[in-house]
Amino acid sequence: MAETKEVLHRYNRYSHVYDLFESIMEWLVFKKWRGKVFSKVEGRCLEVGFGTGKNFSYYPKDESVSMVAIDLSPGMAAKSKKRATGVDVDLILMDAQHLAFKDNVFDSVVMTFVLCSIPDPVKGVEECVRVCKPDGKIINLEHIRTKNRLIAFMQDLMNPITYGLFGFNVNRNTRGNIEKGGATIVEDRNMTFTDIFRLLVSKPNK
Repeated sequence: MAETKEVLHRYNRYSHVYDLFESIMEWLVFKKWRGKVFSKVEGRCLEVGFGTGKNFSYYPKDESVSMVAIDLSPGMAAKSKKRATGVDVDLILMDAQHLAFKDNVFDSVVMTFVLCSIPDPVKGVEECVRVCKPDGKIINLEHIRTKNRLIAFMQDLMNPITYGLFGFNVNRNTRGNIEKGGATIVEDRNMTFTDIFRLLVSKPNK
């Protein structure tokens, strides 16, 4: 609980400069990947951690898809309002570790760069599995601890800085956390020539 409050404090504090901090990576690669992520969603879809709303413009226009999005930080949500204009989505303030939805209600659950910041990522995945239908899918775009020992060492050195300043971790075993959370990975794609940025699609174990 205390760790969740600390993460909330950090994201509220940096919400006004968060887009600036990510602007180079967003322009170079992130924006190219978001469309690929949302091309996979179907039916009723939950986005966990909408942040400043960078994914909104990539939401499917297909009327068969309906979007619900949650985020922990009021500061980040406030920054998303302009991007939410004209987008058909229900925006809700909510903790990803304690989703206030019934079981088995979403066909798709999406997270982009979220499991790096949730204090208990396994609990976050468990909640996604719980609200996802048995035949649904969970889609993650994440940065993950690499298998390259030298780069992994650098990630470990950087992690206290990124976590202390911005509340996210660069060295988590996210694939392992997804599996521990009760999902089976059916797609694991490297988004660059390294294995740091990955697109993972999983199915709930139900």
